Amino acid sequence: MRRLYKTGTGIAAALLFCGVLQGCELVPDRTADANRPTASTPTSPHPASTSGDYLTITNTEYVNGKSPEGGMVMRVYTYDLASGKLAKVNDVPYTSQYPLTVVSKADHKLYYSADVDDKGDQLFAYDLLDRKTEQLSNDLFAINHIIPTTPEGPLIVVAAKKGKRVLQTAFYEKKTKRLEFIDEQDTDTNTWTAGYNPDSNKTYLVQYSDKEDYEKLMYANKTQTPMVPANHTVIEIDNATRQKRKIIELENEQIMGISARGGQLLLVTSPKINQPPVEFSLVDIDTGTRRKLDLPITTGSNTYLSKDGKGIYLLGGSTDPTRNKERGIYYYNLQTGELKEIFLQKEGGFINNFMYITSMDRAK
Repeated sequence: MRRLYKTGTGIAAALLFCGVLQGCELVPDRTADANRPTASTPTSPHPASTSGDYLTITNTEYVNGKSPEGGMVMRVYTYDLASGKLAKVNDVPYTSQYPLTVVSKADHKLYYSADVDDKGDQLFAYDLLDRKTEQLSNDLFAINHIIPTTPEGPLIVVAAKKGKRVLQTAFYEKKTKRLEFIDEQDTDTNTWTAGYNPDSNKTYLVQYSDKEDYEKLMYANKTQTPMVPANHTVIEIDNATRQKRKIIELENEQIMGISARGGQLLLVTSPKINQPPVEFSLVDIDTGTRRKLDLPITTGSNTYLSKDGKGIYLLGGSTDPTRNKERGIYYYNLQTGELKEIFLQKEGGFINNFMYITSMDRAK
């Protein structure tokens, strides 16, 4: 499962699920919090160039490299897909419920979540050019996703507001500096995950009913059987007009991850909550037609289609017993079956998440 902020299924179940799924994003122990750094200073300037697609990576690491005594930081990296070069961008204090960062080269910004006065996590932006930090929100409790779009376009944020149970979708408008929630008065619809299609400038939300999810959890507890997911629906939002359209609804299936490129969606699904198997499928965006894939990989929500549609970037590993089973970020070639290592998890650190970012000069 995903974050520290959970509805229905609970954190304990999330931890259990990650025992069998390598792609899960657990939060490491945050002992010795008093020793964490209180300021964030880049160790090296991040290149201002926006050319070239890249991965932005959040890796929680011990400050001293081996133990919690010195505290922990969110170490932020980028990986250039053309050159294969890994670059360290910055160390950000780890104070949020879930370690979450994203580098937007187009904005020259590092966006991240951080706790404010022990009252909830807020959205922040660190300018990679002038090295100044700005707080962008005030009334959030937890943040699950921060997704850049175009340089002029909004940030897509999936977050829970203070005092609310469900995760909702919001657009942070850079010009007005306002966080605008979609269907803010809807207290039942929970946004589990989201994806952005740079080819069409549209957003895809995975949503389910919080009431239905709770009912199925209670039934599973009563009958001592695996929890069957609430129905999960994919909703398309046009970022320019905010017009919404339903793409597909899966009955009794959880959509753990979603990626959008061109005219198709990649879905990572499971028929049970907190239990394998993990399944993959492609969905035609225009028709909603679904085609299942049989892939020898395991992952969770961090899964992205390549620009040419010939491969998948994933956080997880292989299910093939003859292959390396180390948890990490890989590229799986759909045509050859090759699994290429990009960034492996090392002792003293934990890969929390990553995101595939398409450069704006090549998105169209």
